[in-house]
Amino acid sequence: MMRTFALFVKSMRVHQWVKNAFIFAPMIFSLRFLQVDYIKKSLLAFFLFSLVAGSIYIFNDCFDKKKDRLHPDKRNRPIASGALRIPTALGGAFVILAVSLIAIFKFNRNFFIIAVVYILMNILYSYFLKNIVILDVMVIAVGFVLRVKIGGDIDNIELSVWILIVTFLLAIFLGLIKRRQELVKINNSDGNPDSETRKTLKKYNLSLLDQLISITTATTLISYIIYVANPNVLEKFNTKDLYLTVPFVVFGVFRYLYLTYSEGKGENPAEILFSDLPFLINIIMWLVVFLAVIFY
Repeated sequence: MMRTFALFVKSMRVHQWVKNAFIFAPMIFSLRFLQVDYIKKSLLAFFLFSLVAGSIYIFNDCFDKKKDRLHPDKRNRPIASGALRIPTALGGAFVILAVSLIAIFKFNRNFFIIAVVYILMNILYSYFLKNIVILDVMVIAVGFVLRVKIGGDIDNIELSVWILIVTFLLAIFLGLIKRRQELVKINNSDGNPDSETRKTLKKYNLSLLDQLISITTATTLISYIIYVANPNVLEKFNTKDLYLTVPFVVFGVFRYLYLTYSEGKGENPAEILFSDLPFLINIIMWLVVFLAVIFY
């Protein structure tokens, strides 16, 4: 019983719940992160949405079981390996998803609508959107924008359009790099076409992905610079020094590119976040400088 529970939790990919930290962005950027009520709401939203996302992961793993068995890493997942039976996985995921949606509906109606949209979008993604080149990455990016929207709606925070744009472009940046590294891994393997677990990987090529990554890198940085230079944003934070955070954002993006092209990482963003010390220190320093220019 305990082993089944452990496999079920593993299938919910708790280590990837870090993606849902985007829910905290509105609270942080609205300077409400020191207010207990906002912290409680954001933490509750993070937990509930993580349960929803975890359930979707399980549904996707059940749907992609045969394809995942062909992937050098995904084949070790509990469902793909057969360690966790599909009926057990689906039954548990359905219960958790239903309970989570009920709790979300009682918590915040806008949050509920976004959660439903997220679920429907993932269903469409699993069935055919993931097979459409470029759109497959854009759908994932929209998922991150929805996370930010959740953070804004639960606290009635009006979001800057540039925050949403930066989130969208940053997510595309990460998604393109993930596709690139998956393609590199396949090209370095036995060269068997059956090893390609994403149909779109057959349509992508390294040259195209490298060009798209270059474009997204530039637009992401430019969008962030526009955000920190926006008069409305500067007025809200009562400072003209937000530009001091730009070097940390530039370093973070460039460091990620370095780890991708020189170290062969990038297929798993969470791995970089928790394993690369310079990258983690840079995030902490960005946060420290951000808070310093606002409060001092």
